[in-house]
Amino acid sequence: MGITQQLDMEVMTPLIESTGQASEENSDEDHDQELLPSQPCGLDNTRGISFSQTLIHLLKGNIGTGLLGLPLAVRNAGLIVGPICLVLMGMVCVHCMHILVHCSHHLCERLKRPAMSYSDTVAFAMEHGSYQCFKKGAGFGRHLVNFFLVLTQLGFCSTYIVFLAENIKQVVEGYQGNVSLRTGDPLPFLANATLLSSDAGQQVGTEAWDLDIRLYMLIFLPFLIVLVFMKDLKNMAVLAFLANMCMAVSVVIIFLYILSDFRDARRLPLTSPLGRFPFFFGTAIFAFEGIGVVLPLENQMRDPKRFPMALNIGMSFVTILYVALATLGYLHFGDDIKGSITLNLPHDAWTNQLVKILYSFGIFVSFSIQFFVPAEILLPPLRARLPETWRGACEMVVRGLLVCVTFSWALLIPRLDLVISLVGAVSSSALALIFPPLVELITFSDQRIRPATVAKDLLITLLGVVGFLAGTYVTLAEIISPNTDAVPTPTSAADLQATGGGNWTSTLSPVTAG
Repeated sequence: MGITQQLDMEVMTPLIESTGQASEENSDEDHDQELLPSQPCGLDNTRGISFSQTLIHLLKGNIGTGLLGLPLAVRNAGLIVGPICLVLMGMVCVHCMHILVHCSHHLCERLKRPAMSYSDTVAFAMEHGSYQCFKKGAGFGRHLVNFFLVLTQLGFCSTYIVFLAENIKQVVEGYQGNVSLRTGDPLPFLANATLLSSDAGQQVGTEAWDLDIRLYMLIFLPFLIVLVFMKDLKNMAVLAFLANMCMAVSVVIIFLYILSDFRDARRLPLTSPLGRFPFFFGTAIFAFEGIGVVLPLENQMRDPKRFPMALNIGMSFVTILYVALATLGYLHFGDDIKGSITLNLPHDAWTNQLVKILYSFGIFVSFSIQFFVPAEILLPPLRARLPETWRGACEMVVRGLLVCVTFSWALLIPRLDLVISLVGAVSSSALALIFPPLVELITFSDQRIRPATVAKDLLITLLGVVGFLAGTYVTLAEIISPNTDAVPTPTSAADLQATGGGNWTSTLSPVTAG
């Protein structure tokens, strides 16, 4: 239990410590103080994490709800274009992670400083670079990175709320439908759903439970608020271990199910319309956005010199997993694939319902772990301005309000695919693609940079900016004016079997059919 139990604790704690301390620095004059009580760069940390632990941390830091949305991403890009672009995007994201580590090491050695966080690296690069225009903006650079870190983490939390609501909604309605079909008893107290019997091939006049997805979100809200009141990561150790195990078992069951059958690949488009590609970009960059844990992991590693190898091995496995699930999931469900592949699993098998329950539990626990970063970035300045007697109560209020903020975002965008795409396009593209190459150009501005390196960095930055603008535009346009043709709604028993609906489904509106 040791390695897995400490997984989230060791990844998030250094990230929280660094960002939390940085948040308390309210002026540019404080840049020269020691930022992290950690081991100096390049030296072995005998009490750090091992090579194998680092690999596990990298896997957990990159595998979440984004993994389950990748089959829909392939649909938005095409059967051939999607997997190829996933591999290319994975390579670019890993390269940007290496860039960030390299720049951090260079600044540590140059300034004789302890290991740096993401925001520290950006701030010191701007302050000590040769471009005078960036020197005075070092504090702004630090706050900008912290802003995107907060936005990304809160976006993850908002995604988790939608994921929980959609999956538990299917579990409840699936259970009610299956019970009704087995017993033949009507459920007169429930309404707004239709039961279809695959055996009879016709509709059965039985009503099933079809609550609005927002009500499920509201049901989860008080439990999430109570969960984030746990301020010590160590108290989450047992829950984190159980969450990791549940999510791992769920992924294995999903693979076993989608490998059982495939649709005719010749009927699936090899490429999709160009207007759908920004949705692919947002979902893919959301899935690959694990750059926030790279420097904390490297700083905590027992032998930091082996981190590049660990990063290459871990991210190679992540990329293979992403491409495999995305491609096989799309081949199995075709154009009926939804915002999370779990939503396509039929209701008539207990293992499929178990997948949704187990993964939902893992996401529920992950909510509190992801929430620690924005809370510890925002709360230290607040605590510093309050009397000692007020700090505890005010902190609880702020934590509750932040959960309500993520809840409100989920209410406004109750479609999982759109939440993932928007978070990926807005914040993940900035952290994963835009900042790292720019930091490299600024960090080594006092040296002779090869033209090929300059061109490469500018090209990656351009990719991030275009993805940011296009992804944000098309996602917001879809949110404001939903395209009802984008998410097909089954209308017959044959359609239900094709979409994995099993013996029962509820009639979903285009808004809730993620």
